[in-house]
Amino acid sequence: MIKSLLRIIALIKKEFVAMWMDKGTRKILILPIIIQSFIFGYGASFNPEIIPFAFYDEAKSAKTTELFNDINSTLFKLTDFCYNPYCLKNSVSDGNALIGIYVKSDFEKDPKIFVIADARNTTSANIAIGYLTSIVAAFNHKHYNSEQININTRLRFNENNISRFSIMTGMILALSFIQVMLLSSFSVSREREDGTFDMLLMTPANPAEILIGKAVPPTLVAIMQGLMLFIICRFYFEIPFAGSLLNIIFILSLFSISIVSLGLAISALAKSPQQSLVFVFTLILPSIILSGMLTPISAMPAWFQSITKLNPLYYGMTALQRVYLEGQNFYEIAPLLIPLILVGLALMPLTMYLFRHKID
Repeated sequence: MIKSLLRIIALIKKEFVAMWMDKGTRKILILPIIIQSFIFGYGASFNPEIIPFAFYDEAKSAKTTELFNDINSTLFKLTDFCYNPYCLKNSVSDGNALIGIYVKSDFEKDPKIFVIADARNTTSANIAIGYLTSIVAAFNHKHYNSEQININTRLRFNENNISRFSIMTGMILALSFIQVMLLSSFSVSREREDGTFDMLLMTPANPAEILIGKAVPPTLVAIMQGLMLFIICRFYFEIPFAGSLLNIIFILSLFSISIVSLGLAISALAKSPQQSLVFVFTLILPSIILSGMLTPISAMPAWFQSITKLNPLYYGMTALQRVYLEGQNFYEIAPLLIPLILVGLALMPLTMYLFRHKID
């Protein structure tokens, strides 16, 4: 019994030593913890650092100016000071402002403010409205000693304030991202472990042909699964669809083509499917957090929000939700598609180099 226990202890010690001596394993043990702690610590928050808002003051009275100053001196940050209702609407539609506040010219007679909230992310919209309500309540107490100012709120892009709308439409692209990363990242590492990669090298196919052959299946699967989830959103959950199906297909295709190179690069670098899996999940979870699908980007520190602009999933998901929920056309979402094209153009040569390096 004692001898058996000593042998087990010796084997356990051997495994720990082997893990620590292997450079790749050390990275797997340490880097994911550091990266994900950093991302989740700053990114997974529902308490906004700032709330961008647009303001249109048609009354231009002393009280409305004071109300504006009360709002602007808190978490709210003015992004657009508008001079017509169209500016207010466009500021919210373009994502520059989370809420738009409209004060009519007859405010002194009828103290009422109109609020347009971007409900593409229901959590962000509800938090912003809650903060604004508390500021207006304090203003009422100071000037009227009662609830004189009424807030008339309209939710844009999700009028019923159903959180499923933003989460499920975001999942259309998130699922494609997960699928294309998992399938492509296992492509080379799995064959290398099975011993079939050497047989592939003996065929007449050159590195470019092998790369294309391995890129197409994950891309098509990701597109098809994204479309399946689109059908579920539209017909099972009955989420109103305001855009063009062709634009949805184009976004899914462009995004999948851009990202498949990243998965193949991981597959070429990883020594085993296990390493591929760790690398992929180290990227997937932070990418979803930084996309704004689950937690509002406005809840992240200002310096951290700039990191979200490096996330391809952010651009793809924003473009898809604007097509699905708002009905934006191709020209309106084009600025969001340019970063995806740049990602694809940057990753494809890198992946080609890695394939040539691995094969040669």
